[in-house]
Amino acid sequence: MRRGEHFPDHQAQIVFSEPFVEYLEEHLTTAQREAVLIEVVALCDNPAGSHPLSNRSSTDRLAGWNTLEVLAREHRVVFASRIVDGVGLIEVLCAGPRRADAAYDLASSLIATGMLTDDEVIEIWQALTLLDIVAEKAGLDGWDYRPPAAPDGLVRAAVASGVLDEFTARLLSSDEITAAMSSGWSDSGPDRAAALGAALRRARAGVDVGDVTRVLVARSADRCALVLPRTGDRCIRQLGHPGPHRGR
Repeated sequence: MRRGEHFPDHQAQIVFSEPFVEYLEEHLTTAQREAVLIEVVALCDNPAGSHPLSNRSSTDRLAGWNTLEVLAREHRVVFASRIVDGVGLIEVLCAGPRRADAAYDLASSLIATGMLTDDEVIEIWQALTLLDIVAEKAGLDGWDYRPPAAPDGLVRAAVASGVLDEFTARLLSSDEITAAMSSGWSDSGPDRAAALGAALRRARAGVDVGDVTRVLVARSADRCALVLPRTGDRCIRQLGHPGPHRGR
């Protein structure tokens, strides 16, 4: 995509190659990783990035890719942005220091070896987990999604035990309900507050739940549900969400 073009509703699926995630992990500080991811997320609003690339020689395959200058223009990110079946897609190939065109050389090598196949892509939400970065540090709402529903039998068991009401149980995943049933008890019997707290800690370990009511209301709202180009998943974020789609 070129300057002045936009994604539908400023939304896109963002996927990374493994070498890009490794670069963030091995060469940048936590603060630098967060800064780079903030710039990548901003591509949903400005999919052209800094400037388009072209082949430097007959052996290059950079045409159709773009570059994004980050970290005070000391580093470059190589990516492609396009619209597939009406859905925005940002594919981040690699990153590297500006000196000696290191990022471009790595990009040419990765393109030649066929990186970013459907089996190898890492969604931005997976990358956040791998890099131990809280979604909100990258400008995202980490609670704005609904996981796959738990089996009906598990929902009924949780409700029958008294640790969850049915409305809440049907918004939780299997893992979350299991955590609720394990921890939702006091000396006097079922403790729904403790159960829900355990469920949401299972969803995002080490992250303050904040307003539980807001989380549940967001989960009960309609889903975006667009089919994501690289994974075939449907987006599980709330309808009308900003920025990156989420497949899982």
